[in-house]
Amino acid sequence: MNIVQLDPCVFDILVLLFYIFLFPGGIFESIESGPSGAEELAFKFALNTINRNRTLLPNTTLTYDIQRINIFDSFEASRKACDQLSLGVAAIFGPSHSSSANAVQSICNALGVPHVQTKWKHQVSDNKDSYYVSLYPDFSSLSRAILDLVHFFKWRTVTVVYDDSTGLIRLQELIKAPSRYNIRLKIRQLPTETKDAKPLLKEMKKAKEFHVIFDCGHEMAAWILKQALAMGMMTEYYHYIFTTLDLFALDMEPYRFSGVNMTGFRILNTENSQVSSIIEKWSMERLQAPPKPDSGLLDGFMTTDAALMYDAVHVVAVAVQQSQQITVSSLQCNRHKPWRFGGRFINLIKEVTHCQCYQCAPCPHP
Repeated sequence: MNIVQLDPCVFDILVLLFYIFLFPGGIFESIESGPSGAEELAFKFALNTINRNRTLLPNTTLTYDIQRINIFDSFEASRKACDQLSLGVAAIFGPSHSSSANAVQSICNALGVPHVQTKWKHQVSDNKDSYYVSLYPDFSSLSRAILDLVHFFKWRTVTVVYDDSTGLIRLQELIKAPSRYNIRLKIRQLPTETKDAKPLLKEMKKAKEFHVIFDCGHEMAAWILKQALAMGMMTEYYHYIFTTLDLFALDMEPYRFSGVNMTGFRILNTENSQVSSIIEKWSMERLQAPPKPDSGLLDGFMTTDAALMYDAVHVVAVAVQQSQQITVSSLQCNRHKPWRFGGRFINLIKEVTHCQCYQCAPCPHP
């Protein structure tokens, strides 16, 4: 298996010794009565790390308030955002799904409050979104990297298998390739209502499609590999590229001697000692939770979503450290009176460097 290294730190109530500074509000999506997601867990983990470390904000204790909404509930997301803004927050993180994220982003832009995201989102350049910050890698860079791999491997026929329509946006560089290069491209979609990909894999096997790019999450990737193994599609004739940044979180032991070629990407530099230390602490806490049998995933591994959340906490915390004479105030969604320090604070967030994060507290990126 090949791993290509890409080069690319919420947070609610921040209690100071002498006064209260409201840190960003966190809005997380979850299935009703379901377990906390990776982002929410990383939210808590990062705050606890800062509180224990005392290097970044030595005179500060971080506490938090977490608001949960149902997936794709943009109305509830807007309501929760307004509730948190009325408390007087310095930024809002989340939610992750597009419709809800767009609703919160619109409110934050109107009231001059930074909106921080760590999930991939198709972002159209717009001056109205000057209060939006994303820590997720630029999708066009990943798309070009995949096209470079196709050239490197000298593939002339390629099958792209995508999970949802956003994959077609992320892979634009590759999809436009046939008009510029001598590449034959076939595009297929994974089933939307089930994890059973065997009918699709059967068609691909019959058509002798050996060079395949899968655009899907790491959990679906684990299911695909299991089914491909059962169908005899994990031999030396096949080469799979996965766009997920979490291929390393899959249990590859069942495929070690199959002969199949697999290529993936990651942005976590696990060879860095600071990163390894963070991942180890994260894993120790996660392993206390019940394991997911037959998931095809390594128990307790820190995913990219979790690492980006950890970074986001530290980025905003460094901005708080750098800020002087900035105070938060209660903002009302129905009054449209923006936060007077919002412009200065979003600039501080955008100016934070990896070096600043590492001097204060280790982040999962080099």
